[in-house]
Amino acid sequence: MKFLITTLPPFHTGTYQSTNLHFSNVNSITPDVFSSPDPVDVWICRGDEVTKTLMDRWLRQACDVPKAMLVQDESEIARLRKIGTWRLGYVVAFAQKEPDDEGSRREWEVSLLREAEMLYAKGRAHYTRNRAVLDLNLDPEWTTVLLVGAGFLNLMTACFLAKYGFKMRFVDEGPDPRSCQPKDGHNTRMFACIEADNYSEQGSKVYPNMQPIFRKTVRSLKRPEDFSAAENAWMDAFERVPSWLAATFNKDIQDTNCTSGILWKQLMLSDPSLFEDVDFRQDIVHIYEEPAALHSSIQLHQRLGSLTQAPSMEELLEMYPWFRPAAESDHLAGGITVDGFSVNINLFTAKMLNHIESCGGEFVWNCRVEAIQQNIHGQVIALQSQQGPLQADHYVVSTGVTGHALLIGTACENLIHGVLVVWLQIPNLDDPQQMRHSMKIHRRGRHNKVDDINITATQDPTTGEDILIFEGGYGCYVGLDRPAPAFDSPELETLYDELEDVARTYFPRGYAAAKSRVPAATMYPGGGLHRKFSIRPFTPTGLGVFDRLPTTRGGQLVITGAAANNTGGFTQAPAIAQAVVRSFLEWHDPIHILFHPERGRLLPVTNTATAVRLLLLCSDGPQNKYLRYRLHQAFPRGYHCVQETGGNGQLWKKGRKVDADACWQTYHTWRRRLLGHDRQLRAHFNTLIPRDHASPPPDLIVDNINCAAVWEAASRWQPQLTIVSGTKPIDKKLIARCGLLLNLHIGHLSEYKGNHSIFFALYDGATDKIAATLHQLTGTSSLDVLDHIYPPILPTDNEQTLYTRCLEQGINRCINHVARFASGKPLYFAPQQVVEDGGRTSFCHRERTPVKEVVFWWKLRVGRVLLRGDGGKEGGL
Repeated sequence: MKFLITTLPPFHTGTYQSTNLHFSNVNSITPDVFSSPDPVDVWICRGDEVTKTLMDRWLRQACDVPKAMLVQDESEIARLRKIGTWRLGYVVAFAQKEPDDEGSRREWEVSLLREAEMLYAKGRAHYTRNRAVLDLNLDPEWTTVLLVGAGFLNLMTACFLAKYGFKMRFVDEGPDPRSCQPKDGHNTRMFACIEADNYSEQGSKVYPNMQPIFRKTVRSLKRPEDFSAAENAWMDAFERVPSWLAATFNKDIQDTNCTSGILWKQLMLSDPSLFEDVDFRQDIVHIYEEPAALHSSIQLHQRLGSLTQAPSMEELLEMYPWFRPAAESDHLAGGITVDGFSVNINLFTAKMLNHIESCGGEFVWNCRVEAIQQNIHGQVIALQSQQGPLQADHYVVSTGVTGHALLIGTACENLIHGVLVVWLQIPNLDDPQQMRHSMKIHRRGRHNKVDDINITATQDPTTGEDILIFEGGYGCYVGLDRPAPAFDSPELETLYDELEDVARTYFPRGYAAAKSRVPAATMYPGGGLHRKFSIRPFTPTGLGVFDRLPTTRGGQLVITGAAANNTGGFTQAPAIAQAVVRSFLEWHDPIHILFHPERGRLLPVTNTATAVRLLLLCSDGPQNKYLRYRLHQAFPRGYHCVQETGGNGQLWKKGRKVDADACWQTYHTWRRRLLGHDRQLRAHFNTLIPRDHASPPPDLIVDNINCAAVWEAASRWQPQLTIVSGTKPIDKKLIARCGLLLNLHIGHLSEYKGNHSIFFALYDGATDKIAATLHQLTGTSSLDVLDHIYPPILPTDNEQTLYTRCLEQGINRCINHVARFASGKPLYFAPQQVVEDGGRTSFCHRERTPVKEVVFWWKLRVGRVLLRGDGGKEGGL
């Protein structure tokens, strides 16, 4: 996410220091602004400073990325839309006028940033929706849905799907929870409108300065110095969320919670039996140690419409007399009652499982789904599992912390990490009839290990005893691991001690009774305090996730996750379930935008690319000058480069048959030169490179890439990955020395190999085959494909503009894959598809004759080939 701001010189730039904001004076905008490898997503401007030249250069920068403008002068919008054409997504005027007083200016500036961020989110969500457009003609009752993970979020999704008649099947790696004891955590869940608060928010009177909290890890389970590259990247993303953005996310989370609250009440009316015999308790009591937090919370719940009672201190103590010692010891500032409820989650889950089965749902237990299988267009073919491939019309993947490996290669990769939660239990001896509500106690100032403690009033499922279950400790990051119980962990002991301190302070009788039982304080299971812990999913932004991928059967694969902290999975389950159903029915839902995985994705402060032995084999064309610039930006530690400059002369040294092709290559060289195509190509890529940039010189310059000097250099450098762009075919001797070898071919493999692939695809009217292909070179006839890159196609395009666009987007996608490889992530290849009609698929220079040039011109100008095409498509893994 990157914004360009050219609005007004007085904009308080110093207040918003961030890698995703670029400020420029209205009189000093230069083309170099759009030369960065990281494209500008939203341009905040006055309007009149935007020229057609600047607009074209901006929109040519990663033209497959959605772009939007936020404009101060509303009268400029029509002009900007005209010069931006279809390439520009949203063009919106400022929602608020610039204030005259300085005191209101900062609030106005923050509102601009929030508007821009929402334009960015809408653009990304629109792009995802277009990729995953539905192509199913079946009624829901004939449509199959495969749900991966039988957690609460997916169970709620199934309940919503059942109302529309979808045929559902679950696959879960664990056993049926109705036939076994829960493996971790206690059996309570709570709903309230402020569950799943955003921990990145700054300036909050309830949760101030929470950003460094995850550095305070349980070191016996996870030391910061042991973080993996993925965990460091997650932590960096969490700590760098700007305060204005965190506040925006927090409001979105709370609004989603309120939507869920409405849906929860509707579910209670439509399916009341689900809430019977599950220890359902209405309303939540919030207790505060500090007056500032109490007053702030009252205002928040009034805004959300969830405040049901705000008693005075005396009224509170009259309702809950056992809190008097806490008030006398200055541990109680007051409390409120808010709309919400709690349930015994084990009983509730069992009821939902039975309900889903009664609606025709099927469950496959003890079966792990291991991978999402996609074709080269990014469409989901099947899910690979321990029991073989699984197929359906739609898929819903919601696996929590344990399923991070399944999300590799998707936009949700590395978003969901684990955070430790601790629990303990004491008997409820303070008049269970009065203690009929569950509670949340907020501490601050005196204590900072556990700020919020949820206290659920329930009954022990084994003994029937009235008990209180304490839950807290969300500040302990464990990342991608799922640690085993650490019985001697001093940090865990500290967390449990703080929960015990809460129990001792607010419920002294129950705490004393628990401590008197033998054994008094053992780890899970059992013990007088029944200590347990579990791992909860978190995201860096605090938002949930909602992503969509297309399937080969015309459906969607939806990846879901609730606002990833606290009890978000339970709280937001109805809202996310509704969003899934609406996606399958092609209806809009706010969550499709609010929880998009690209939302809040910031640019890194510094380049963190891992050192990798990288080799580039390229020609001396202008596109490779741009490729070298991108490599230099992405891998500042350096790479090796061999540049081939040999022209047609090398072909003349070969046999007679090749001599003929050399003649035709010479002809095409002069054709491009005379028609200005070389000049256009050079000008295009020059605009993408900053004027003051100078790439390091090549390590070797040769006239033939297949020579002894290159073989020896490659043997010496021992590259792990080699990129090939624009050279002559690589021989087997060089391939054997180059590690993983990726070739950037401008053309759609397997249909268009060799030279002039864009020309012949247009000549054939195959506009869906206008593409660049990244594929592996192995020295055999098998060329496995890594990616296909499809550029957008305009009716005004020609061969040269499409060829240039394929080059630029192919280079950008290549850099992304190389960065992925450098970070230790796998690259996924797919076999080339066999051309079924057995027609010609490889072309050489001599096949593009003047006669075909004339026929091609006629097809393009008169036959209007591009207007009859599909307008391009977006694909790739």
